[in-house]
Amino acid sequence: MSVAHIGVTIRYRLGVIGQRLTQPLLKSLPDGARKALSHLYLEIRIQRIVKKSRREFKRWRDRENLKLNLGCGGDLKPGWINVDLALDSLPMVNAETSPTFINYDLRRQIPLNENSCELIYSSHFFEHLEYSDSLRLLRQCYRLLKQGGIFRISLPDFKGACTAYLKDDYSYFELVDSDTFLSEVDPETLTLIDYVNFAIYQSGEHKRVYDEEKVIRLLQSIGFTSVSASSYETEIDPSSPLRLNYSFYVQARK
Repeated sequence: MSVAHIGVTIRYRLGVIGQRLTQPLLKSLPDGARKALSHLYLEIRIQRIVKKSRREFKRWRDRENLKLNLGCGGDLKPGWINVDLALDSLPMVNAETSPTFINYDLRRQIPLNENSCELIYSSHFFEHLEYSDSLRLLRQCYRLLKQGGIFRISLPDFKGACTAYLKDDYSYFELVDSDTFLSEVDPETLTLIDYVNFAIYQSGEHKRVYDEEKVIRLLQSIGFTSVSASSYETEIDPSSPLRLNYSFYVQARK
């Protein structure tokens, strides 16, 4: 059996393991074992997506003055390369504007040329990454930007959430629908700390808390210049009420 054949066999068997996770018989496994197998299967799925998406990046490798929208979610910007990891369903693409979407894992190296981008943007994404992955991605952004290029980031305003908690200010969270975002909390036990928990952890999806000072220092340490806190910009930042009310912004130049 060739090495390649062995590799295919292993990937196939691991895939079968992942598929069997949904079978009732494996529900008897300890919680830790189930989570480990589920994580393994997830990483296998992601690797398959990455392999396919790397080919999609090829047509952009020799281009200049690119605009990247990292961790775009459903905010697909026309004229940009919108990048995010979609495991089950791809975001809806407007047929008229036909924005470019690449399904990719941003924990990995972005296969574009150095100095090929004029603008890199990210909104409410870096808090979902482990700290080490965030640092690697920030360094990649610096590598990809041309001299004078702009990096702009928007992140959840955790400072605002904490300030509201200390002031016992329920009104700060009036846009957070508890039925939608806090469905796991019994309404009879719902208190202000539940809103703070959602803002900080988002049911386990958030990995890291940032504020303006931290982001500015990180960008400066990487080599960015003219780094400063910014404010909402109509032409680039999402206009949803949640983003408008619960975000802070930092902008930097290479």
